[in-house]
Amino acid sequence: MTFELEQVEYDAHYQQFAVPFLIEGNAENNCYFVNQAKENHVYAVNDALQGLLHDALSLLGHVEFTKDADHFFRYGVMRRLRMVMSAFRSFQSVIMPDRTVPLTQDQSDNVCRDLNAIYINILGVLDNYAWVTVHQAGCDSTKCAKPLSIGLFKPAIADDPGLKPIIDTLASFSAWEQDVKTRRNPAAHRMPLYVPPAAFTPEDIGEFERYELLMSDAVRKGEFDKLSDLRESSRRIGRLVPLFLHDPGEKVMEIYPTLPQDIGQMVKIGRLVQDFLRNHGPAIDAV
Repeated sequence: MTFELEQVEYDAHYQQFAVPFLIEGNAENNCYFVNQAKENHVYAVNDALQGLLHDALSLLGHVEFTKDADHFFRYGVMRRLRMVMSAFRSFQSVIMPDRTVPLTQDQSDNVCRDLNAIYINILGVLDNYAWVTVHQAGCDSTKCAKPLSIGLFKPAIADDPGLKPIIDTLASFSAWEQDVKTRRNPAAHRMPLYVPPAAFTPEDIGEFERYELLMSDAVRKGEFDKLSDLRESSRRIGRLVPLFLHDPGEKVMEIYPTLPQDIGQMVKIGRLVQDFLRNHGPAIDAV
């Protein structure tokens, strides 16, 4: 595994940027260094995702794909990779690990949109890679299999002798693939993923109600010049807790490191599949 791919694992950053500086009983100190580890993990995943896309472009210039493999690679894999990269950049421009300021309504809408786009396309990328490998290196019976039976972790591919090498290589990701489905499948079929804009203590709620009264009083007195500052102050009540979920009655997940870790696993799988594809087709310059 290259250094770049090692860096998509959160534990590597936790061990380097947090563990040496943690102090028992000092929560504020520990939170700072854990956030440093999480931020460096985000930057590493950004770089790895960009590297995967560059490698995909290079692959198109070096491997003679079959017509169908080329179709799924260009219009499936590469489109989805760009969508994941764009959504992840947009998400982190609003929420990084150290943010505590509550989200505005627009920010909440935007991060929820980005989060759902990322998780839907993570598995979409893997499905597109499956179709590319089938049409590039699979046997005729696999190419004719029912569409829903095609996937990197499904028996139809595992039983194909031409695809066995890549399927064996990807076996260690099977547990992660099942886990990420718990985040993706409800978003696609039932409840979209959601980031709560803020968490409130009873004191915060009292303070919010106080500002509501102040704004009502300003309107009643015609002191409209005060409204903007009052609204801005009320929006800063509470604290962002970086969590996401599908349904209030279900499991709550930490945004960091979960989100970049999931993208990182997709990147690792993508690299392995692209390396496989390099060896399963004539080189363009040799054709």
